[in-house]
Amino acid sequence: MDLGRLGRVIGGRLRRAWPRREAAADPVDRLVLAQLSARTAAEVRARKLLLRTLTPVQREEFELRGYFSVQVAKRGRFWILPSTVFNVLHAETGTSYCAGPRGEVPLSDLMLAQKLMLENDPEAFFSVANCRAELLPGPIREPLYPRRVLQARWSSSASRARWSGVLIPPRGNHLP
Repeated sequence: MDLGRLGRVIGGRLRRAWPRREAAADPVDRLVLAQLSARTAAEVRARKLLLRTLTPVQREEFELRGYFSVQVAKRGRFWILPSTVFNVLHAETGTSYCAGPRGEVPLSDLMLAQKLMLENDPEAFFSVANCRAELLPGPIREPLYPRRVLQARWSSSASRARWSGVLIPPRGNHLP
């Protein structure tokens, strides 16, 4: 399905879910519907731009998996995942990085901005990025790592670490 058709399908579903009589009667409803349509259109344009700037290999990865990899000089390979937070994943260490433009932007624009920063000025990216280690149980083959990270984030299973299950050692000399 091409992106233009996807935008029309999403817009049609929004219009069917939002009755015209009510939307026409309430100015707040009209405003919300207009904002949703604008966001959908913005994401469609952003995705087209992202696809034009990806290399053929990155485009193939993105179309197959929904994410793509970027080779960063002196740092290795990173995957850029379809998420708004901690979506830059180091292939070797599993460390996730989070850095992006201020304000709300379409997801594809965020992914493009991160790709361009990593390829052209990685030191600037890493100087402002937050980072955290992804906790995933069991051994994982490197090519499956991004998928496992995304599955762990989207699932509500017990495999995810919760603060209540983390043992924090006491500070100071409180040990017997």
